[in-house]
Amino acid sequence: MFGRLNYIATKHIRENGILYIFLLFLFFLGISLGAYWVNNLSVESKDLLTRYLNGFFSLIPESILNNGKLFKTSFINNMVSAALLLIFGFTYLGIGFSSLYITFKGFCFGFSVAFLVEGFGRKGLIFSLISLLPHSIVLIPGILVLCSVSLQYSLFLLKSRKERRYESNRQYLINYLFSYTFGLTLLIMSIVIESYITPIIIKSLSSLLK
Repeated sequence: MFGRLNYIATKHIRENGILYIFLLFLFFLGISLGAYWVNNLSVESKDLLTRYLNGFFSLIPESILNNGKLFKTSFINNMVSAALLLIFGFTYLGIGFSSLYITFKGFCFGFSVAFLVEGFGRKGLIFSLISLLPHSIVLIPGILVLCSVSLQYSLFLLKSRKERRYESNRQYLINYLFSYTFGLTLLIMSIVIESYITPIIIKSLSSLLK
């Protein structure tokens, strides 16, 4: 099964290079919009967020995180999004939803990093690296795969809506589900890293956040 999954995932990425370039463009567009949005925040909003994060930084050395609860929260949030990508992929709505979702994720990433760096300078940069980078290395490819297969299958349905080639449609559906499983596996790996590894990294490097 894993050999089959690896083959389909590799074939999928190789055959959809243009699609991935398009989604990467949307992701980086979202990052740019998120970074730009930081500059449009009101002074009151910036002060409120800064005070909250200062309190969070001061509590890091003594805090005891509930990794199980963190995993559960992250798992539910990400699985809802993954399920919507899967469901919308079976309709024409997947074309719009997958594009908007990847842009939104880029926006969140860009906003978080830009605000941390602008508000806290070196400390904010270090925190963004140790808190976002470890799981994002796996999360971003996972999201790209999920958005790609959702968008691709929606386009396939749109192109073949007048055709009745059952075997072709069936094979395409199987490939879609295998590729989706690959992306979902990456997503779950990122949740594990975020819940159990990232907190250890943050706590062990908390002296750099003072």
